[in-house]
Amino acid sequence: MKLNQMFVLVLIVSSATLMAFASEDAVIFLTKEDAKQSKYLDPSITETDLSLKDAETILISENPEVIAKSINGEIIDKDGFGLIWQLSSKTTDGNSVITGIDASTGELLFVYDGAKNVQGNDSISKNEALEIAEEYIQSKLTTEKINEVELEKITYREPAADDLPGTYKISYARVIREIPSISDGVQLRVNAETGEVSSYRKRWSMNEDEIALIDIEPSIKDEEAVEIIKEFMRKESYIGEEKADTVRVISSTLVWKEDDEDKIHLAWEIQFMDSSFAEDDKYPASAWIDSHSGKMLLFDYERD
Repeated sequence: MKLNQMFVLVLIVSSATLMAFASEDAVIFLTKEDAKQSKYLDPSITETDLSLKDAETILISENPEVIAKSINGEIIDKDGFGLIWQLSSKTTDGNSVITGIDASTGELLFVYDGAKNVQGNDSISKNEALEIAEEYIQSKLTTEKINEVELEKITYREPAADDLPGTYKISYARVIREIPSISDGVQLRVNAETGEVSSYRKRWSMNEDEIALIDIEPSIKDEEAVEIIKEFMRKESYIGEEKADTVRVISSTLVWKEDDEDKIHLAWEIQFMDSSFAEDDKYPASAWIDSHSGKMLLFDYERD
């Protein structure tokens, strides 16, 4: 597996689950956009290739500690995924488990296993967490898919409170025609004390036939994309020319990006700062520019 590039994802749960996992780490599960795009269906009248009983069997095979009588299932129509069995359950040691299973193929799409009682003494190193993630992915993906992902990044999250473990967040990008996708790939979290994989999410929705028609040689250089960003900033009253003239590029990368209409673009992903950012700011602004038309696809610039 290649381990040299960067990337970002999202899991889904019901509103009730959101309340149960309302912590910083729960951000991975639900966004307003996810809630808007997710449709909960009536399982009694929705036809699926995989029955709820089959989904329950898959869940138990993945986690033998799950109590069968505790399993509750919902069928969800999720943009980018299709029909999903979302199962909530409890394990014999009292943990909550949320699992998403493809209702057509039976493939495990995501899982969240609630943290066990631990002392908060982190003992897993970053390299060990990466090895755990690699082994876990190899058990979930086909060889073909494994060869299509590259490590984006691994970051450590401090524990939310004393006596709780830290967490390693590890993400892999799906690479198509040697260019990473910013939506497709795999994301995991590893408990820094126990080494357990506490969450797993896979997204694999970009249309390769559509991408095959796109020229991977950009029509504009990244320097030109930066000038487009500066011009955009000058026209925004809340930013203005002074900040635009102090733009400092952190990175520029070619990526596959979908727009609001799900059309795929070869885009420059530009991360940058300006005079309003502190030198040690860990969260630069970002913009995505179509590398052929120069169109601004997304501009992410949040300032207090």
